[in-house]
This record gives sequence, structure tokens and C-alpha cells, in this order.
Amino acid sequence: MEIREIKKELVAFHCPRWDELPEFDIYMDQVIYYLNDHLAVLNVAESDKEITASMINNYVKNSIVKAPIRKHYKRYHLAFLIVVTILKRVYSLSEISQMIAIQTAMKRSDLKTAYDTFAAYFEEVLHAIINDGSYSKAEKDPYRRLLFNVVQAVALKIYAQIELNNPLFNSQNSENLKK
Repeated sequence: MEIREIKKELVAFHCPRWDELPEFDIYMDQVIYYLNDHLAVLNVAESDKEITASMINNYVKNSIVKAPIRKHYKRYHLAFLIVVTILKRVYSLSEISQMIAIQTAMKRSDLKTAYDTFAAYFEEVLHAIINDGSYSKAEKDPYRRLLFNVVQAVALKIYAQIELNNPLFNSQNSENLKK
């Protein structure tokens, strides 16, 4: 796919909000389909992988995502899995676990609010960085500042991965830059 088309899709990316996640319980294969369908546009590098059952089982095993209830996944499972899938591009599982704990511990924050805040910030930052190559926002609240910086790191990595595929930066042009 052409770089311009990839950027166009990323600028149109919508991270599902809490109320848009399925209200009913779903099975592992449905979770995998849902995540891969909604987050596929973020896979811009050849090294990016689709979500698999073993990945999800690993997140459960490492206590980042709660275990399913009788093989059923609920809305909160999907919210956690979306966050983990997005953040794992840049952060380790232990860092993600710590960030989730911080975000959900915020004052006046329940799981729905914490997730929706993450989704909105990620969308805002991703769209701005893909359009302009950078983004800045002053946040006085330390929790929101941390969240902003976390999602900015992920968006910047996605942007860099796109640009690394730009013909401008191919090996022949890189040789010219050295001269």
C-alpha cells in the first residue's frame, strides 16, 4: 500500500470507545477477530503481527488482563486488550501493567472513563502526528501528562515506521545524504 494511503487510513482511525465495545460475552476467536479488525490499520511495519490466542493467554498469565469467565470475554477484557495491543509497540508488559494501574487509579476514574480517556488521547495524538509529524500539548495534571506522553511515543513510532518505508529514505538516497 502506498504511504499516502496508509497515512489516510491512520488519520481516519477510530479507537472504539467503551460504549462501542460489544455488550455481550464473546469467545476467544471472536476477540481475536474483533481486535485484528479494529486495530489492523496500526500495523504499518512488516514486523507488526496480528493478535493471536497465545498472545492473549500470555497477557492473562502475566496478570495484565483478567482471565475470561468460563471462556467468555467481556467488554472490560476487550478494553484492556486494545490498550495492551497499542502500547506493546513501545513498552514492555510490566511497564504496560504499571501504566494501566496508574490510569485506573486516577481520581474520579472508573474503568470506562480511564479507557475512553486513553482512546481519545491516542486518537488525537495519532491523527496529529500522522498529519504534521509532531504534536505538543501542555498538560498540568501529572496523570494526564503521563498518558499523553505514553500515547505520543506509540504514535511517533508508527509515524517513524511509515517514514522508514518512504522512498526518500531508501538506501540509494541514504548514500547521497552521507556525501
